[in-house]
Amino acid sequence: MKVLGVDTSTMTAGIGIVEGDEILVEVKFSVKITYSEILVSCIDRALKNVGLKIEEMNGFAISIGPGSFTGLRIGLSTLKGLSFATGRPLASVPSLDALAYLSLYCQYPVVTMLDAKKNQVYAAIYDTKDGELKRQSEYLVLDVEDLVKKISEKTLFVGPGAKLYRKKLIELLKDKAYFSLAEQSLPSGATVAFLGSKKLISGQLEDIVTLEPLYLRKSEAELKFRNVPRS
Repeated sequence: MKVLGVDTSTMTAGIGIVEGDEILVEVKFSVKITYSEILVSCIDRALKNVGLKIEEMNGFAISIGPGSFTGLRIGLSTLKGLSFATGRPLASVPSLDALAYLSLYCQYPVVTMLDAKKNQVYAAIYDTKDGELKRQSEYLVLDVEDLVKKISEKTLFVGPGAKLYRKKLIELLKDKAYFSLAEQSLPSGATVAFLGSKKLISGQLEDIVTLEPLYLRKSEAELKFRNVPRS
């Protein structure tokens, strides 16, 4: 099964195509302009790099969130369009799960973190020591100080949020805080594709009409709209 996976949850985009347990192609790039201007062309380039056409994909996988509101919205709408146009199924993968998948077989608990702005992070806690993702918490949006209250042992921190708040985590947790290598902290389209493949094989398909991003909280635009006085 060939699956194209896309992660647009941060300003580092990930596009990957996998077949079985093999990565056919993976592309990561920093988004300096909007996703709407480059995502489709980058997907097309990734396909051309391995001599494939979009019609040859057996399915698609998208990082569903949490993460960048704009990135998630554009990524999801793009993959919905590809799914609709080709008739191939779509699977959704939580962004924090995809990050945790990069640290399988870790002997310590794994905490994945994305920047949520407003001095907060999106985070989740996992047990991966048996080579499987076992989420031990809800998907969270909270201050780093509140996240640390949930940590009682040596823990591996993964993701852009961990990099952003590294000094704070070390200050609060001292030698309990471990950090993944840089390449294991970036979103991965191939990882999204691998996790999506498992869902597609097991029949966990999404309804592309009703599927929405996993935001965890309201956007600034929604909050401002709610506070606009009604005449």
